[in-house]
Amino acid sequence: MPVSNTSFLDLKSFFNHDNFRAGFFLGSSTYSCEKDRKQLAEQIGLNSENLVIPKQAHGHKVQFCKASGELADTDAIISNSENIVLSIQVADCIPLFILEKKSKIFGLVHAGWRGTAKRIVSKTIHEINKHGGCQKDIMALIGPSIKQCCFEIGPEVADEFSNDFLVKGNGDRSFLDLQGVVKKELMNAGIKIENIIDLDECTCCQPEKYYSYRRNGNRAGRMIAICGWV
Repeated sequence: MPVSNTSFLDLKSFFNHDNFRAGFFLGSSTYSCEKDRKQLAEQIGLNSENLVIPKQAHGHKVQFCKASGELADTDAIISNSENIVLSIQVADCIPLFILEKKSKIFGLVHAGWRGTAKRIVSKTIHEINKHGGCQKDIMALIGPSIKQCCFEIGPEVADEFSNDFLVKGNGDRSFLDLQGVVKKELMNAGIKIENIIDLDECTCCQPEKYYSYRRNGNRAGRMIAICGWV
């Protein structure tokens, strides 16, 4: 995994496009603070004045962004503008980076179990198609997030998912493979398996590297995902 700085993961090489930039910041942030997002944007060569900052709600709302600024109750953002820099924050949920190379549509999805159960991933792909994208040209990268080894859930959550992605735990508990669910949904939406990249990094397992809400609760910091064009 390429790392250009101890504070962030430089992900641009995964997308194999000279002008596209993507990064994952390991520093903490809050919903109201823009400092870390701006810092990461500048570190990977993007204009921090062009940031889109969604107020995430663990829902399934997708917005096509034409201007920078804050968005209410939004968990997936896409754009085709070189004057837009997309950002989300996570602390166990999947940061899903998306790039459609031909149309230059790009996106970020905050995919926790709630949003994934409400099909936020396929809704995002549908929105990309609606704006001129094509599934066969889409690349998707699953960033650091809680993996099945640590994602223990109760029956009310397990009922939202196929048994194919569950491993039996103690009593009525199960362990959910959220990355597997997202990969399956991407493939069902027409994304080629070779265009789906999983960094295979568990946030909960690596306290020296990642924040984790499951591990630290309300004391957990937040990590930032950012992407855009230069």
